[in-house]
Amino acid sequence: MSVDNASANTLDRALCQVPTGVARGSVIADARLETLYRYWLERCGSRAMPRRADIDPVAIPAAIWPHVMILEVVREGAKVRFRYRRAGGVFWRAGGVEPTGRFIEDVLPATAGYLDYVVAIYTEMAANGRPMYSENFFTRDGQSVPMRTRRVSLPLSNDGVVVDTVLAGHVFEYPRERDPAFPVVDGLREAVRVCLDEAAPV
Repeated sequence: MSVDNASANTLDRALCQVPTGVARGSVIADARLETLYRYWLERCGSRAMPRRADIDPVAIPAAIWPHVMILEVVREGAKVRFRYRRAGGVFWRAGGVEPTGRFIEDVLPATAGYLDYVVAIYTEMAANGRPMYSENFFTRDGQSVPMRTRRVSLPLSNDGVVVDTVLAGHVFEYPRERDPAFPVVDGLREAVRVCLDEAAPV
């Protein structure tokens, strides 16, 4: 499934109901993220989502691990926050500060709505308890070539109902090699946001 530039700005939550054809591997546009999603799916078994204890880091290929992070879902009344419990190297190599133990709003830049965008994805996933795939483009200060970010956001739950942990994979595609993972953002455009559903008709 793809979403063209003209329709990118009209994406809304109804996309979560769009048949994705995930079983054919036609949605997740990166083999590393596809592998992480397949691992999560296998760990689900007959459940809607696996527990945090079901995720074995040894079972995740070494080439994927730098792109993986684990976030704790912290509910404070009606507010939902996300705290890093593990972050792969691609997330913090630029600033050189490992974000484990910090909340996402203390780490990600708010410029151009990037922080709000990412938090909204995790909040939506935590609310509906369904795995999600998303893509966005954003430009860096002084660069006209957009950088694409692809991500899978996968829910984990100890009781099978309330999402208490996020298993996420991010792949950053840069116009130049060796660019840092967290640039200064001056523009952002969403390209894809879908809930992943193996049972969806294709």
